[in-house]
Amino acid sequence: MDYTNLDRIVDSYRDELIANIRKWISIPSVQGEPAGKNAPFGVEVRRMLDMALEDAKSFGFEVRDIDGYAGDISYGSGEQTMGMLAHLDVVPLGDGWKHDPLGGEIEDGKLYGRGATDDKGPALCALYAMRAVKEAGIPLKDGVRLILGCDEETGMTDMRYYASKLKMPDYGFSPDAEFPVINIEKGGVNMRLSKVTGGEDGATMPVYSLYAGERPNVVPAEATAIVGLNGLTLDTLNAKLAVIEQNHENFHLTATAEGTDKARITATGVNAHAAMPYTGVNAAGMLLIALSELGAGGEGARAAIAMLAETVGMEYTGASLGIACEDELSGALTCNLGILRYDGNEISALLDIRYPLCGSEELMLGQAAKRVAPAGMSVCCASSHTPLHVPADSKIVRGLLKVYHDVTGLEPYTIAIGGGTYSRMMPNTVAFGVCFPGDMDVCHIADEYIDLEIMMLGVRILAHAIAEIAGGQIED
Repeated sequence: MDYTNLDRIVDSYRDELIANIRKWISIPSVQGEPAGKNAPFGVEVRRMLDMALEDAKSFGFEVRDIDGYAGDISYGSGEQTMGMLAHLDVVPLGDGWKHDPLGGEIEDGKLYGRGATDDKGPALCALYAMRAVKEAGIPLKDGVRLILGCDEETGMTDMRYYASKLKMPDYGFSPDAEFPVINIEKGGVNMRLSKVTGGEDGATMPVYSLYAGERPNVVPAEATAIVGLNGLTLDTLNAKLAVIEQNHENFHLTATAEGTDKARITATGVNAHAAMPYTGVNAAGMLLIALSELGAGGEGARAAIAMLAETVGMEYTGASLGIACEDELSGALTCNLGILRYDGNEISALLDIRYPLCGSEELMLGQAAKRVAPAGMSVCCASSHTPLHVPADSKIVRGLLKVYHDVTGLEPYTIAIGGGTYSRMMPNTVAFGVCFPGDMDVCHIADEYIDLEIMMLGVRILAHAIAEIAGGQIED
């Protein structure tokens, strides 16, 4: 089928699309405290949803607000419905930005801002792809529905709520990852390791608090500890930290005065997405290793700190915790120490674990509990989800691979990822775009951006996917 007119329409949207991405990025739609029954995730997320639905309505689409949990945008009807799932919420802005995280600044063909690629930019790409198909007048066999969620980054309660109110589409994709087609997503476990320590009495270097991370799905770039000096000078402590730095690669540790006879130890690392923790430097693990080598903490805390340093530390494979596993189809397990806390009484570490198809949640919890038991630590599952696997010979996978190859001329293939998308929330659904193989993954890090040329190619691919698959060009 000739899609020349469809491509021309897509290209005509460029300036308007850029303006709308900048507008959407200006809203810091990080989950906040509930603000009434129609704002379960806070006022900023509510404001973002209102803006998105208003924009879609201005394009002539039917829109619905699902009590502030999500919104949907519909076009056409038919025997089945193709769904596209994207999200409007973002992770916290974080530190280390060169560009304004809410500014939508453009430099060297890249548009910067929190949500540019995860997932406001791709959500708009899907919306404009729908608009292009509508404007081109391409006949569709199935209806199309774009669902915009508001809680993807913190548990996906939005999609569970949506599914409790409305029938989910029959098949589709989530433009929240990369091309060609992601048909496998690893399972996930948020595992909490904790211990009530009994306080800091008698400690040579008491630890009064530990703090690192806000979300388990982000590699923390900073971690701090408030420790007692007990007559040790600040210069001496910094000299000890310098030795620890020399003995470990990528360690950055400093101590500053904190009131009387106390110091703040700061470990500095590099943010990354928990699905690829090896691309970052985990400050929480760095701090635990440093404190362990300093012998810091009372008896209970010292044992827990040493155990966490030994079994987790800056390791991302889970090997020292006894949970490493790997298979050919979906790859290796990853483990990220995302949140670390200590208030002088209880120490806890929250791990974000992404495991392959061969993994077992029950086995991992059991192995971890056995490993940390000698330090008096307990293990529990804070949350979990099973792996996703949509067979490569399914209609949606075959159709998307064909579209990808037709538009780009590039090799079509399926891949597995550690990241979790909305794909697992709807039947017969995979992740599809809008980043390309080899692109730098900038989700959840400072100076997140979307490449404008790739963005426009992404819109074209998504528009072709709607036309081909919802249009009935792909046989069951």
